[in-house]
Amino acid sequence: VLVVLILPQLTQAAVGVGVGTASDALAQKIGTVPTRRVLQGLSGVVPALILWHLATARTYGGDSEFTIASPVALFGAAQTISALSLGAVSVTHLEVAPRNAGTVYALGNVAAAVSGSITVKIFGRLLEAGGGSDFGPPFLMVASLSAAGSLIYAATVKSEPEILVKKRERYSGPTDV
Repeated sequence: VLVVLILPQLTQAAVGVGVGTASDALAQKIGTVPTRRVLQGLSGVVPALILWHLATARTYGGDSEFTIASPVALFGAAQTISALSLGAVSVTHLEVAPRNAGTVYALGNVAAAVSGSITVKIFGRLLEAGGGSDFGPPFLMVASLSAAGSLIYAATVKSEPEILVKKRERYSGPTDV
């Protein structure tokens, strides 16, 4: 049982270590912003699809007859794939505000902790409303939030170092407003 509980964290750590190097190499080929967008999109949408699958798979007698793999393996895969964000949103603050990266990172973590706490409460209420054993509605909620958040980030990220923005502002001429 302990191996089942810790294995997703170990695979997530392994992916996290590798994704840093891979994202740096990919950024050299396709650019920083596209790299951040692709990795963040994948890190939120793929786990959301897995949770959606788990939430909508029909079960009979405790066995999932319509899942593509073991629910435990799928849940672990979703957690592991989320580590792709370590090459995206998790490093953006270092690029955008290098002199204030700690502050930006801390503010982002506070926002994540607050929203995470609220989501846990809502998850529990949805689970209770379903009799305590129907994880479908809470998984669909988490899947929706994960996909939406990642897609919003991917659509809006502008991971350009603050120093380049200031340098461009200093050397650019007047603009029409």
